[in-house]
Amino acid sequence: MGCANSTPQTEDTFTLTVPDQVDPPLPPETESEPLLDNQVDLTIKLCKIGCGKPVQPGTTKKGNPFDTCCRSCVLNPGIGSHDPTCGGEARKSMILRDACPRGSRCRQRTKSHLAEQAHPLDPDYAMAVANTRGVEAEPLSLKVLFDWTDADGSGKLSREELEGSLSMIKALCGDHLPRITDAAWHHLDEDGNGVVNFNEFASWAGPRLGLPLGMKQMIAKSASMTLKSAPCGVIGCPCECYEKPSTGEFCANCRHKETKHVSTHVDREVPAPEYWDESETGTNRIVDLSKGGVTIAEFQQLVDSTYRTAWTRDRTRHNPTCPRVPKGFTVTGVKRNENIASWQEYACRLAEMATRFQEDSSMWKQITDVKTVIAFAAIGGAKATRLNEQVNEWYLFHGTSPAAAASICSTDFKVSRAGSSTGTLYGKGLYFAESITKADEYAKPNERGTFAVLVCRAIGGRVRYCADATPDPEELLHSCLSGPYDCVLGDREKLKNTYREFIFFDSEDVYPEYIIEYNRNY
Repeated sequence: MGCANSTPQTEDTFTLTVPDQVDPPLPPETESEPLLDNQVDLTIKLCKIGCGKPVQPGTTKKGNPFDTCCRSCVLNPGIGSHDPTCGGEARKSMILRDACPRGSRCRQRTKSHLAEQAHPLDPDYAMAVANTRGVEAEPLSLKVLFDWTDADGSGKLSREELEGSLSMIKALCGDHLPRITDAAWHHLDEDGNGVVNFNEFASWAGPRLGLPLGMKQMIAKSASMTLKSAPCGVIGCPCECYEKPSTGEFCANCRHKETKHVSTHVDREVPAPEYWDESETGTNRIVDLSKGGVTIAEFQQLVDSTYRTAWTRDRTRHNPTCPRVPKGFTVTGVKRNENIASWQEYACRLAEMATRFQEDSSMWKQITDVKTVIAFAAIGGAKATRLNEQVNEWYLFHGTSPAAAASICSTDFKVSRAGSSTGTLYGKGLYFAESITKADEYAKPNERGTFAVLVCRAIGGRVRYCADATPDPEELLHSCLSGPYDCVLGDREKLKNTYREFIFFDSEDVYPEYIIEYNRNY
């Protein structure tokens, strides 16, 4: 019985409001989960270069979707170089600047110029090239790094120049180059002349950075590289190039027919001369050419043509037991040096010099009266035409001993040892002569009494002429290593009617191509 004031119980009612549409819950197996560190989002299209970056959004001018992340990655694949806008980052806010038409060889290093125009080591360089009409992009290479580091355009790097560019190179190529300590610099400067040439830089940086040499295009454009000769293919024949006879088809040099003289050009970045026996394999060797009577006769004519009777004090100094000037010399043997590493160094330097001449020839003066070159021209054949007169490339003698000649051909000249036998009248460098008599003053015999001189290809470049009675060796050396010149021509012929000497301060400027073995005649 309930209370008098209680109310009767009623049934509870609930109202359920149902929306028009309800998204069904995702099945457990399709719910998105964060990717782990070792997982890849397969929905993102990656750059075809293989760098792992996403492709940039949008389409090309032809309407095709982009398949690379940025222009830098395409220009320098595999080294981790990317534009600031790689993959589309900050593309709208990026201000494009022009690329400098001088590229890595630009010597204008003012702050305003570097801010206005991009250069090959700048992060936005590839974008700037695309934004600049008429500028061809320079892919990163050892030559590009060297040229940019060579701020004064001397063709040689001081320690200060190299240290000044290290941070920029590391920012672009990674932290692979070591700090330049005293020990590292001593190892880097292989020939000991106090500066680093391109080959020394490439030998040091190449294995660490993995960049290409970067010389193929320069060598191809250089008119100095007269490599496309047609050496004789007959086994054992030393003929270096087909020489057209006055009548008939048989070579005027070796008497083998023209069809036996075939070009063996190899498409490598720095090809070896085609007349080398090992131009395809690149094996270093010294080839005996003495079996060819024509070769002996040619070099005998070279020796006879450059002979003089003038005596100097150097003959007495280096030949105290027999200071007389020989009446002549008899060539007994000729060998050719085929050292691909030394040739690569020389060929790169030769192409660089030819490029400089094409860029600005105002400081160049051709020295065309070098006696060895005139003698080769009279002999004729391929040797007379393979030199580049524009950059003062010459054949010159260097007196030595048979054993030392073979050693130089194997290991190259060492400027650090220069002056030990010749003195340093014009500075501590490598001394060469245009006369066999002058070179013979420094020649030494072997146990059989045979003497030797090297016949070297040498790049005179911009020549510092000196006819002073008492030259300043430090000033001459400085003018070539840090100044505008490349070699010194010391003219004692004009001064004392003796001989002219040619002095080089970098082993890169010289290639020892032939060894002449001979006897003195009294």
